[in-house]
Amino acid sequence: MTTANPNIATMKQSMSSLNRYRESLQQLQGTWDNLSLLSQLSGTGTDMSETRQAFGKITTDVLDSLAQETLNKTITAITAKAQVAVDIVVRNLFERTADIGFLSTDDNLSNFLDKHLAGLAEAHDIIQLRERFNEYVQKYSVYFNVILLDAQGNILVQLDDTNPTTQSHDPLIKEALHSNAAYIEAFHHSDLAPTQSSSLIYARKVCHDDSDAALGVLCLCFKFENEMDGIFQDLIGKNEWCVGLLLDEQDRVIASSDHYQIPLGATLEHAQGQDWIVTRFAGRLYLAVTRETKGYQGYMGPGWRGHVMIPLEHAFEDNVANIIAGIDTKLLKKVMRSPLLFSQTLLGIPKQAATIQSKLNQSVWNGNIWQKRDASHNAQQNNFSKMLLWEISNTGFKTQSVVEKTVADLYQTVVAVMLENSRFFASLAVDIMDRNLYERANDCRWWALTATFQRLLAKPELSSQEKSAITKVLVYINKAYTVYSNLVVFDRNGCIVATSNPAYQRMVGETITADWAKAALQLRQSQDYVVSDFEPSPLYGNQPTYIYGAAIRHQEQTVGGIGIVFDSTPQFSAMLMDALPHNADNDVVKGSFTLYVDEKLCVISSTSRDFAVGSHFTVHPELCKLTPGSTGFDIALYNGNYYAVGARASSGYREYKGAGDNYKNHVTALIFIPLGKAADINAMIDSENLLQQNQFKPASNMTTADNAEEYATFYIDKHWLGLPAAHIVEAIQANNIKPLPDTSSVLEGMFKHGDSVVPVLNLARLTGIDFQAPEQDKQIIIVQAGPKLPKFGLLVSALGEIPAIAPNAIEPLSAFFATINIPAEGIAKVMTDKGENLLILLSAINLITRISEAAQQANSQTATSPVNTDEMLEQAA
Repeated sequence: MTTANPNIATMKQSMSSLNRYRESLQQLQGTWDNLSLLSQLSGTGTDMSETRQAFGKITTDVLDSLAQETLNKTITAITAKAQVAVDIVVRNLFERTADIGFLSTDDNLSNFLDKHLAGLAEAHDIIQLRERFNEYVQKYSVYFNVILLDAQGNILVQLDDTNPTTQSHDPLIKEALHSNAAYIEAFHHSDLAPTQSSSLIYARKVCHDDSDAALGVLCLCFKFENEMDGIFQDLIGKNEWCVGLLLDEQDRVIASSDHYQIPLGATLEHAQGQDWIVTRFAGRLYLAVTRETKGYQGYMGPGWRGHVMIPLEHAFEDNVANIIAGIDTKLLKKVMRSPLLFSQTLLGIPKQAATIQSKLNQSVWNGNIWQKRDASHNAQQNNFSKMLLWEISNTGFKTQSVVEKTVADLYQTVVAVMLENSRFFASLAVDIMDRNLYERANDCRWWALTATFQRLLAKPELSSQEKSAITKVLVYINKAYTVYSNLVVFDRNGCIVATSNPAYQRMVGETITADWAKAALQLRQSQDYVVSDFEPSPLYGNQPTYIYGAAIRHQEQTVGGIGIVFDSTPQFSAMLMDALPHNADNDVVKGSFTLYVDEKLCVISSTSRDFAVGSHFTVHPELCKLTPGSTGFDIALYNGNYYAVGARASSGYREYKGAGDNYKNHVTALIFIPLGKAADINAMIDSENLLQQNQFKPASNMTTADNAEEYATFYIDKHWLGLPAAHIVEAIQANNIKPLPDTSSVLEGMFKHGDSVVPVLNLARLTGIDFQAPEQDKQIIIVQAGPKLPKFGLLVSALGEIPAIAPNAIEPLSAFFATINIPAEGIAKVMTDKGENLLILLSAINLITRISEAAQQANSQTATSPVNTDEMLEQAA
């Protein structure tokens, strides 16, 4: 996604948070213009042009970045919906292609067609076959009709007795009769379903096992509109403005989540080959994305595409605060400094803004010093200039604040996207699982109705040939349904009579003692089924899995049962892999992983080696206690990494695990999306904390006492110190301090100031304060206590306020400390914007003495290269 797109400017107008910040900055720009003019007229000596330009550039950068991330947030959300909409339906239709292939080989159909062709079919044969169709649809509830036709297109038996069609001329019938394909798939208006504008129908010819000659055609009519309504309901919340759509190959709408906004049959502009487009429909601008299906096990569906549109005026509604409301603020602040989520440029914007403001404050600080010395200004002018300087500083703070708030909004937007993604893809993982296992519950019940199983198991004893007949059917089924590792049929005593997997042939004759098999033999209705716990089974190499079971009944008597062993290891792994988020290059987001966890916090499947199947899940276990269908997310610290963790509790699909289903199994899908390494984040935060900027507010403590003296204050780490403002030349930032060999550590070195070379005193080392000066832009205060005294520099952390203090407000240092090692002459209690604070007032004369002592000490310790302190100070002066 790139800001070069000409539609970006149009979309920015719809970004409410962006416009709020832009308006604030525009107002501040007007203030800057006025202050610049006043500053020039008053002669404060403060040049704001560089500051204005620096703030102007940084605000442009941050607003552009916020616009891009706001766009990305929306694009990410609707792209995921478009992709899932088409992929979920394709997964579903893949199962339908297997259904038609298997059901068309049902002996009941070919036997009926034989009777029909011989003129022997009777009314009760039709009734029996319709009952079988009804049994089928009760289990595979995605179909609204099952139709059997002869080779001339005459409808012989159908489930829907309200359908008026008795003969079909749909080309689908002719195509199926002459095709050996496993299935024929068609989506169009059909006389097989005359009341529907379009129908999705799967067809295949019906033959005998040993012949390709068509006896007739079987059609399965899919509940397409009903299915899409369910998909859109899961994807799009009631309060969301986006519209979910499916487009056919001609870009016509074949499914819509909102027929009032985008009706069926409308032809739309697609966004294939582009991340997104801005398009117009029915007089309204929309942001739109289009996605091709990724397919499923080689099946690519009918050629449909997922398409999502959102009205431009609602595309960027500011809901970030609601998303992150429940997240721990400390964790949130941590991940908002993550180098994994943000470029160094974006992460550096707050520091950059603070540096700009710090330099501005230095100019204001110097301006105040210079105003004091400028004899050409009278008291009234000085007061005006001082107020103007403080207002300049205040405006800088306001600008910095807006920049920081904009950046914070930017950071929160990105984190919110990650959290929403985690919840969305966890929901996808659960949906894929529930839909898949719905088919497993259907399969076991339907295969239990296989006539061969019913007829043979009704016998008191089975011959080897009869067992082979059952095995043959199981092998045929297992080849068509590869999600199973093994299929077993057992008799009324639980004794295995056949398996589909040759590796388990040795178990034929053994009795299944597991609870699920015993429960299956107790079932009395064809709709009933049982599922094992997720536990190791000898039918799955003693690995944990689910086994679905149903009773095989003949003439109202249970004669045995069927167990279908889900191949859980690869199948669950594939489901979880399909739910992982992808980056712009369509690669899985590095470091992300997903899990299925049951209500006992047992890991069912995982894409991470850290969470072995069967292990106990302990990372945010409360996310596994959600009510069915509900979602949650949080930020977790795991193995030294921060993650966005999304969760969704299983709620079933259609009737499977629904309110009317006796089977309940609480499974939660969790997805972990990396937000950054804790060590990297902490290192960045620590480095930022070491940097102390010139942060001071306008002095509100100016005394009216006639004898009050202004003090220029500064900080050594967190310690607040000051010197008489009259003794200060200026504050500068220097990088060219030259260290002196073999001198005391309290001397930082020498550097050139104007025409002089002055020594720099390191107050932190002198006073024992733990402070490490930065490598670059060291803050130096140039001090000269009198015209005949030498100049020297003080290495400080940051500049402070310039309060006026009356002499009687200064307490001698001896009143607080018996002995001291600080070149100070007193302490004053000063009111600041943070309350009353203690200011240590230093003596410039004492500081000169300390410099002299340090130089003399260096002289006495260095015989080979003596240093003449007086000459050094005189030269510096």
